[in-house]
Amino acid sequence: MNKIVFITNRLPFPGTDGRKNMLLQYIREMKEIHPDSEIINLSFVDDPKYLKRQPPELSRVVELKLPGMAEKLYNVIVHSILRRKWPIQVSAYYSRKTHRQIREFMKEEKPDFVLYDMVRVAEYLSEGTGRQVLSYDDLLSLRYRRQLDWFHYIPSVLGGFADKLPGALKRFADLKFVQKWLISYESKLLASYEKTVAPRFDHLIFTSPAEAQLFRQETRHESCHGIPMKVEPESQTRGSRQYDNNKLVFVGKMDIPHNCSAAVYFCEKVWPRIKRQMPTAVFYIVGKNPTAEVRRLQDNYPGVIVTGEVDDVKQVVGDSAVMVAPLLFGTGIKTKILEAMAWGVPVVTNRIGSEGLDANHGEELFVCESEDEMVKDVLLLMGDREMNDSMSGNSIRYVTRRFSGSATRSNMELILS
Repeated sequence: MNKIVFITNRLPFPGTDGRKNMLLQYIREMKEIHPDSEIINLSFVDDPKYLKRQPPELSRVVELKLPGMAEKLYNVIVHSILRRKWPIQVSAYYSRKTHRQIREFMKEEKPDFVLYDMVRVAEYLSEGTGRQVLSYDDLLSLRYRRQLDWFHYIPSVLGGFADKLPGALKRFADLKFVQKWLISYESKLLASYEKTVAPRFDHLIFTSPAEAQLFRQETRHESCHGIPMKVEPESQTRGSRQYDNNKLVFVGKMDIPHNCSAAVYFCEKVWPRIKRQMPTAVFYIVGKNPTAEVRRLQDNYPGVIVTGEVDDVKQVVGDSAVMVAPLLFGTGIKTKILEAMAWGVPVVTNRIGSEGLDANHGEELFVCESEDEMVKDVLLLMGDREMNDSMSGNSIRYVTRRFSGSATRSNMELILS
């Protein structure tokens, strides 16, 4: 294989959040499997400062332009509202001029393999340009449907995606009753679109093998695969790690609805009870782009620190007694949980957080059914060093067994072969 093109809805580097880490993994695995190949990234640039951190596995980065305000409005009105053909996020990303740029690029470069990152760029498909692969990440339609059950905890249902909307539409979308209708409408459009575009691609990828299997059954697509996040623990042995028994953390990109809502919910329902029983405890909310609602948590709840973006997530999280993942909704395998487990940090989560994992409750992580259980398990791990060490070692061994490079690379090899 000589040439691979990767079309992404934002730069796939640096590894500042779970999705970017996943995209970097794809790039590195493709380069490992085909060392002599040229990998070219066609990308909408989320932040120009990241361009100087281009990984060596990429030969080139070609910048793509989003549609202007007039074209976005046209797409939303015509394709999303009148025709009910495109999800709103597809309308917000699709530019006819950019599509022409991509078609001309493909015609000139003649790639052997083209990978598209998420359904929002699926309309940029260019026929006759090698094998076509669509990475869904996870089932967005299902994630959006779950948001409706916890709507009052969500500062903005569109998260950072709202910035891609035209100004007038963004102000309209900020109204709460509009948001609830919008997320319901978008979920329905996505549910249809996810299935409609599937036959156009030779291969489909999900981060969760369980979701890949479900989607394969629904669409009868012959090549639908789960490629989970590769996590390589530095140590596979149990030992007493150094940690601050007063330190509790939550990690995530903090302008994404499922992370914002988890932080708000935990501070409102769980954290005050932990703080009363352990007054010295400190709760760190770690992740870039915290919304105003998230930033206010450190003013409203004693012992809460909102860090914003940090240079080294592992350094901030690695010396914590516990990482919590009280996710109210979401889909796929949660990268933040796997990374914490690989670092030996015990995790307390719930059914949504543990979805896609087969780790044993009480041995490799705690999966809580109620707020009472979450309070109890967090305090247990913060106060019992023997239990903390035991779960630390077990979680490292679990990640090594299920999510090491050899365990996650096989499906990428199958797709590229």
